[in-house]
Amino acid sequence: MQVNGFFMSSCFTLMPLVTSPRPIPPTGAAAAPAMDPVERSMVVAALEGQEDAFEAVIRTYSRRVYVVAYAILQDQSEAEDIVQDTFLKAHQTSHKIREPEKFPAWLLTVTRNAARDRLRRRRPQAGTETFDTLADDKVATPGSQLEQQESQAHLRRALGKLPEEHRTALTLRYLEGLDYRSIETTMGLSNGALRGILGRALGTLRRMPELERSTL
Repeated sequence: MQVNGFFMSSCFTLMPLVTSPRPIPPTGAAAAPAMDPVERSMVVAALEGQEDAFEAVIRTYSRRVYVVAYAILQDQSEAEDIVQDTFLKAHQTSHKIREPEKFPAWLLTVTRNAARDRLRRRRPQAGTETFDTLADDKVATPGSQLEQQESQAHLRRALGKLPEEHRTALTLRYLEGLDYRSIETTMGLSNGALRGILGRALGTLRRMPELERSTL
């Protein structure tokens, strides 16, 4: 199998991660969260070695993997490298995964471990300001949207100051727009644990000077 060719032909051109933030409303080992039947069928087929299904897995999870990698590395290029490394490892070891419900959380564990390893190896770099690169700088923003663009920049800087898990949960929920069940499956959390993380993260954001006049 030409694995490199397989990945080059897959969907590794990441769409802009941040477009416009969605409104944010007020505010132990658990069994794997329930998975949507269609998603489960896709994962099962991918784990059985069906290449079309694995390409669908990449399309489904690549943005989530990128979010987690970026939350740790805060570098767009390095996060994209981690995305490719993660799916390459998943492709090579998929036959070892027995429970499809645990696949999304396993995928994110691989992502976190790879990103943390890379972070330990590199020299200290720029801080939270680099979170601005979550937006695609190749996408033109009309002048009439300047205020909205500035608001997004404030939000991204604030997110960059949060703990990794909080940053990941908020980004998946409010910037990527995933529903609770998808995030629970992706992060391997119970509904109560996820809501607790989101609540604490939102509380922290509301106390940040960057967002003191926002509607969070």
